[in-house]
Amino acid sequence: MKISSIITILFCLTLLSACATFDDVEFDKRAAQQIDKLASANVINIEVATTKLPQILNISEIDHLITTAMLNNPNLQQTLLTLKIAHQQSTSTNAAKWPSLTGNLSANKQQNNQLAYSPSLDINWTVDLWQQLSNASDAQQANVLASSFAYQGAKDLLAANLMKAYLGLVQYAQLVDIEKMRVDKLKTNEKIIVSRYQKGLIDLKDLDTAKSSTQSSQATLIDYQAQYQQALRQLSLLTGLTSNKLTYQNKYPAITLPASDIDLSDIGRRPDLQQAYQGIIASQLQHKVAYKALLPSFSLTGSISNTNSNLHDALFGSSAWQLLGRLSAPIFNAGKLTSEVEVAKLNAKKSYWAFQQTLLTAINETHNALANEQSITQRLLFTQQSLISAKRSEQTTLSRYRQGTVSLLDLLQVQQQTFSLQAQVTQLTYQQLTNRITLGLAVGLGV
Repeated sequence: MKISSIITILFCLTLLSACATFDDVEFDKRAAQQIDKLASANVINIEVATTKLPQILNISEIDHLITTAMLNNPNLQQTLLTLKIAHQQSTSTNAAKWPSLTGNLSANKQQNNQLAYSPSLDINWTVDLWQQLSNASDAQQANVLASSFAYQGAKDLLAANLMKAYLGLVQYAQLVDIEKMRVDKLKTNEKIIVSRYQKGLIDLKDLDTAKSSTQSSQATLIDYQAQYQQALRQLSLLTGLTSNKLTYQNKYPAITLPASDIDLSDIGRRPDLQQAYQGIIASQLQHKVAYKALLPSFSLTGSISNTNSNLHDALFGSSAWQLLGRLSAPIFNAGKLTSEVEVAKLNAKKSYWAFQQTLLTAINETHNALANEQSITQRLLFTQQSLISAKRSEQTTLSRYRQGTVSLLDLLQVQQQTFSLQAQVTQLTYQQLTNRITLGLAVGLGV
């Protein structure tokens, strides 16, 4: 049998073997069906959200703080550099589809001979018969998109953390003010109790109780002041600004986007879901690349060269050229390429399950935020009503104390209840506002 016939048979066997081993996967379609089924949303051809995360709350300073943080936050800058690296890698991968052109110039001189110049121009091109190089380029482009969604997710998370840090600063500023008023009230009452104790009107137990309450409140005040400074440092860390350059208020902002106006179907805009979806597409394309490595490949190599003792004639004189076409195919590699195809397929399947996990996490975060929204709103409403009642009770008890019908300790107890309820309202308001941010972030609102 002729050598050419043997080669032809081997090529045909290689092609048939490769076709038999390929099992195309469509995990991207399964992922799209899952998000539509579980969240009534999609991750394909999504329009840009008109509502942004900072619009949830009316914080006049937040836009400036977010802009500053985007420029100065180290973690975000690292994510941005990762995106830029992915862009460059995409350019490098895409270049494989085009011919490469290499120029060479060598000079050779042997003993008693003239210097000989040998310029050459080499051209190499791998013909993309099976779209393998195109698949690799598309896979890298999907990785670029995944990196861009990772960057967007980092920006959204930074904005959310910045808004929460701002609210934390407001919370502790209010708690410090409330506790200062409590301490002042306790000190005033303690002076009255000391005076009455010295006159023999009350016993030592009442005096110890008053001092204990004052000292406990002073300890709480120190804790709130420390947490206020910590919140201030956190805001400074996120923005990259020193504390003396930060602008903030000590009042909570108003909610400008009711929970009922937040569209849960926007969950498909979540950058982590989009990133995971692009991961599926990239891994599926890599599976195709691995499979097509089993198929024959064809490449062209061309060269234009000349040799002359004169450099000008060597470069611009008549030259010889040659063109070589090469057809190659893997025949035996101990199952290496087939194993790589299977690995790529398993990676595609793994990407699908990673998407599934991200989707379930997103749904869980959304449902938790919605449940917290209802719970915190009701608790805040009852606490505010309780505070109103406590303030009325304080006025009544104060009037009765002045009439001598109730003791000072009774008045002190009512006053402490009022201060405690004021602190609870402040803390619950903080929880409500931060949970609204969490809800917006969970359904895909960003910056």
